[in-house]
Amino acid sequence: MLPFDEYPEGGRRPLGRVSGAVCRRGYGVEFMRLTGQTKCAYCGVDFAGAYETWLAMALDHVVPVGICATLGIPEDWREDWSNRVLACAACNGFCNRYAPEAGVERPATLDAFYDLRDRAFTERRESTTETREAERMFFEKKPWQSKGSLT
Repeated sequence: MLPFDEYPEGGRRPLGRVSGAVCRRGYGVEFMRLTGQTKCAYCGVDFAGAYETWLAMALDHVVPVGICATLGIPEDWREDWSNRVLACAACNGFCNRYAPEAGVERPATLDAFYDLRDRAFTERRESTTETREAERMFFEKKPWQSKGSLT
């Protein structure tokens, strides 16, 4: 299941352009109201559950801005609510390294863009899950308690 499935019209139609300058007091709250989402789409942390997690909330472009620019994807598609998910600061940072496999072509239709978005989300969620696990393993070694290599 993809988070877009719960968006209005299953996330397969434009929902309007995201605007504003502040996630936690503006467009993030509007996004929650529009989509019903309150959790990180990648790891599931609940932003509405605690103040500390609320502070880590970001609104992530699923098909990143750079990829959209490279492929010549229209700005209206890139900046639409339907190309966004809530993400915690950690997952949002982990996803910044995403690049689709070689050979991805510019989507000619909005439906093709949504197919690319769904594929990008799935790939990014898998990568983020792996990165979170590696970070957990590193953390559990308590590297701050010993001297020597951090690897």
